[in-house]
Amino acid sequence: MRTLAPVDVTTIQERVYQSLRLGLLKGEFLPGEQVTIRGLADVLGTSPMPVREAVARLIAERAIEQSGPRTLRVAPYLATEHENYIRIRMQLEGYAAERAARAPRDPALIGELRRHNDAMAEAVETGDFEAALAGNQAFHFELYRGAGYPQLLDIISTLWLRTGPIVASARRDEALFARLFRIGVRIHGDAIDAVAQRDGAAARWAVNLDIRSSHLAIRRFYKQHPDAPAR
Repeated sequence: MRTLAPVDVTTIQERVYQSLRLGLLKGEFLPGEQVTIRGLADVLGTSPMPVREAVARLIAERAIEQSGPRTLRVAPYLATEHENYIRIRMQLEGYAAERAARAPRDPALIGELRRHNDAMAEAVETGDFEAALAGNQAFHFELYRGAGYPQLLDIISTLWLRTGPIVASARRDEALFARLFRIGVRIHGDAIDAVAQRDGAAARWAVNLDIRSSHLAIRRFYKQHPDAPAR
């Protein structure tokens, strides 16, 4: 009788979860967008079961909501709730930036931060907003990894699940989006200088300014484009 190793279903479930999570972080989904288990399974090329398990985790993380018996939606933009998330992000991400700056000076970290920021700047100037989003995310998480607290990084990543789709929706206003990211590139430069000088307070200030300025631009966008969540 043949002896076959059992299939590790949890591995498939984890890969599906990570794929959906990355899609939310990158802004592949928009706030309020309707999705279904079957539709997601078709896109991912898998059966509905691992998608259902992954979606259950994302519902627990409040990134996806159950909108009907068979339908789901990406968490919508709600101004007051988003403001609360921004306050929390400023506390946690500001702390992570401060810790990264106060850690022993790491030339490799500074080099990576510059590389990500340069890539973001180039993407903005060429109108590649998807690459600009990716560069922005890479910069922030590279900086936060420098704090040396994996648990803190996990919490911050979960908060980004809620803001990723919201920031991505602003791509509809190309002028605003380009202006927002040009400002971000300059602020990132200040954060890099702070890390290079091991100035924790300045690093915290730069990250908080970046988060806050982005939030104000997004809030203005939603006031001007109340239909923005629609694809």
